[in-house]
Amino acid sequence: MQHAICYISTATKEFSNGQVDDLLKEWRQQNSNKNIKGILLFSEGHFFQVLEGEKEKVLALFHRIEEDPRHTGVIQVLGRDISQGSFDDYIVEYLKEPVFSKPKLISEYCESVKGMDPQVQQQIKMILESFIDTRVL
Repeated sequence: MQHAICYISTATKEFSNGQVDDLLKEWRQQNSNKNIKGILLFSEGHFFQVLEGEKEKVLALFHRIEEDPRHTGVIQVLGRDISQGSFDDYIVEYLKEPVFSKPKLISEYCESVKGMDPQVQQQIKMILESFIDTRVL
């Protein structure tokens, strides 16, 4: 059974650019090795993540995420079984450059969830738009 979880959280400390890059690279590799796909964005001390894959693996990973002391205020905004996955890979991005175009970003990331059922797709798009729109650009 496939499962998807979407959450947001806040870092418990400030990370240097290099630390963020290293963490994102590490998490991408770990999740890819477990065949967990999705998206992870980090911006201004906040995480946005969608995880999808085999239900047991996704739930186990999310439990570890909730216990991780590097962030706090983990809010699960979506958690449900899905008929099919939407992501081909595990996408990570550190949104640190002020030159990002918000409409372009939103369009690119929303394209990633097109394979999900329409209700899940809409929920993730709304959360993603809010996450990106709250960035100071």
